[in-house]
Amino acid sequence: MCTFAANMKPQRLFCILLIIWMIADLLQAVFTPIHADEAYYALYGRHLDWGYYDHPPMVALLTAFSSILFHSNLGVRFATVILHCGTLLLTWKSLPGKERSSRDVCVFFIVASSLIMFSVYGFITTPDAPLLFFTALFFFLYRKYTDNPSWPVAVAMGVALSAMLYSKYMAVLVIGFVLLSNLKLLRDKRVWTAVLVAAILFVPHILWQVHNGFPSFQYHLIGRNSGFNIKYLLEYLPNQLLVYNPASLCLAIWFCWKNRKSDNTYERAAIFTLTGFIVFFWLMTLKGHAEPHWTVAASIPMITILWQELRKDENRKWLAYGVTPFVFLILIVRVAAPFMLSRGLSNEFGEKHAYDVIHEYCEGKPAVFVGSFQAPSLYSFYTGDKSMQISSLYNRKTQFDLWQFDRNLQGKPACIISYSPHKYKNRKKEGFELVKTQRIEFYIHKTESFQGTNRIQVIVDNYSVADDSLHLDMTLLNPYDEDFHFGNQEFPVTVHTVYLKDNKSFPVTCPLPADLVIPAGGSLKCTTTVRYIPDAQVVICLDNVINRSVNSKPFKIKIHD
Repeated sequence: MCTFAANMKPQRLFCILLIIWMIADLLQAVFTPIHADEAYYALYGRHLDWGYYDHPPMVALLTAFSSILFHSNLGVRFATVILHCGTLLLTWKSLPGKERSSRDVCVFFIVASSLIMFSVYGFITTPDAPLLFFTALFFFLYRKYTDNPSWPVAVAMGVALSAMLYSKYMAVLVIGFVLLSNLKLLRDKRVWTAVLVAAILFVPHILWQVHNGFPSFQYHLIGRNSGFNIKYLLEYLPNQLLVYNPASLCLAIWFCWKNRKSDNTYERAAIFTLTGFIVFFWLMTLKGHAEPHWTVAASIPMITILWQELRKDENRKWLAYGVTPFVFLILIVRVAAPFMLSRGLSNEFGEKHAYDVIHEYCEGKPAVFVGSFQAPSLYSFYTGDKSMQISSLYNRKTQFDLWQFDRNLQGKPACIISYSPHKYKNRKKEGFELVKTQRIEFYIHKTESFQGTNRIQVIVDNYSVADDSLHLDMTLLNPYDEDFHFGNQEFPVTVHTVYLKDNKSFPVTCPLPADLVIPAGGSLKCTTTVRYIPDAQVVICLDNVINRSVNSKPFKIKIHD
């Protein structure tokens, strides 16, 4: 193995292979179509902040930096490619032992390239890319600290911890598992200083969360809980085998078990982190679906464990016949992927042609997409024009709900784009024109005076239950600079009391006058009585021809004797 490089100095060989890796990632970044989530994160980069609805802000810095240097795909991915090279370098520098051979270099790159998920985040820009880099930096510093504890390294670890948290919240698991692997750290004042440094640096993001009502924490800790489903439990391990590859993951787990009693502090940290991630997210399937890529941070200790064992002569067969074949398979898929994805074989990767068609029909007006946050993100990426999402009861909230771009669109021209204008039962949507080409089908509604409902706030002042009826006293707040007309001819508005029960929604129309008007920047008080459905959460929604928006906080009816 690596006989062509047998006489080459290890350091030189590493640099050559790293450059080849970077060039491959750059080519992949250029020719692989942009994923919908990447376009979404590109919008993050245009609106820099200390936090976002879905994630901390580190990914926004990546896309913002990339956009300064390049346009198109590299304008989103360039920083990720560079960061991934840094991830490889830091991981290599963290490996145990000082004497390295050319064969050790080859084994390292074979192992790293065999992990599918690790390779993908070398050119795809998501929060996982900076998480990998700062996890590698943390392990590099932790190894230096275990070899020679010092205050400068401890402070540097604190900075790395903060950067990990600014990348993705699950970085806290890395910290937790490393501490579990070496409980003596809890008595080390330098370690507590590192934690304090990380906490201080993370304060701006916490303040952002407080100011915005903790949207990220509510989404990740509560919003994703869908309850136990045996399917989630059973599909977890097959998904992990798929995103890493069966040979590398199974070998890594076996080597963890084999070396479980290791006295080496760094090796024990790698074992605890790898097994901890796999077990933790498997347990998380008891309360809902666990995305396969949530364990990506475990790639760094996995590379360490696999390299340390597969470089041994007695394990050479596992490297040659178990891991290496997957490297060639992954290489074939990576070469083929840009061609397959560019032909629309995945809805997650947008087609420029499709958004050019929508852009042509919009004729310069802002595009308002119903429901999907992916579509307006891809539209903005490919056309550079304004676009936004109008969310509804039937889809989750996103960063568009915090940006509130639609707030400045009230009373102005816009084009409403929907891929299914008749999606909701008993709701007739008029004024939509069907546009159908070979590659895209959508509905468009052009208006000269847009009236959205999403920013109208409904406050339930009081309620009472009598027999089978629910009586509501409500205050409706209009933050727009335009009067809000329920009787708008183009966008007539109705109010619904929606009962949420057993993951289903039961809307009940509120009998209110059709000529109600909420003055600009003002409020309107009204009362209504609707059918009562017990043991359900209640939310007040406004309906028009576009969507059914959520306009109040969910609440549970409490009946007092």
